[in-house]
Amino acid sequence: MRIKMMATFFLLLILALVVPSLATSGVRKDREDSGKQTFTALAELPVGGTTMNVTIYINRYSSQQDAQALHAILIDGGPKALLKALQKMKPIGKIEPEGRVGFYDLKFILSKPTATGRHIYALTDRPIGFLEAYYSTRSKDYPFGVMELDLQPDEKGREKGVGTLIYAAQIKVLDGERVDLENFTFAPIKLLGVRLL
Repeated sequence: MRIKMMATFFLLLILALVVPSLATSGVRKDREDSGKQTFTALAELPVGGTTMNVTIYINRYSSQQDAQALHAILIDGGPKALLKALQKMKPIGKIEPEGRVGFYDLKFILSKPTATGRHIYALTDRPIGFLEAYYSTRSKDYPFGVMELDLQPDEKGREKGVGTLIYAAQIKVLDGERVDLENFTFAPIKLLGVRLL
């Protein structure tokens, strides 16, 4: 059984052009603009409570123009057009499990300030494995990957928080104020103990 998830963070990601506060927030924008950032987290898988350490690499953040372009593509052409656009984009970050090379690349990464810190939203076209493609499994209908991090500075000013990762998602409804995602698995992957290195 698949569950439908109301993804307000995804709407914020795509509609980021409506948020002018990015340029004037109290968040340390110099840190964001300086380039590369690396986070570590403990990924808790939805099946059996299995965990693994992951590293999240961010080479740069997406701009307001990037957000506007993706928003226009999604509105005009729907999820298939958005997927094609993501497939043509170069990676600007990635997620890797500890001890393994590759998991998937992130194509769009937005940092949005909050009252207590910031949110990071990421979107990508997820990799389709060889066997998944060969057997044409149902998971192929879930081509998007979506990540959210909720970060706050600790007493030393170092960012820490939690997040979620939807490894395989499908955009079901796009209706003005709302975007519904359907997750291929029962629940998203929890990202615990996220911290900036």
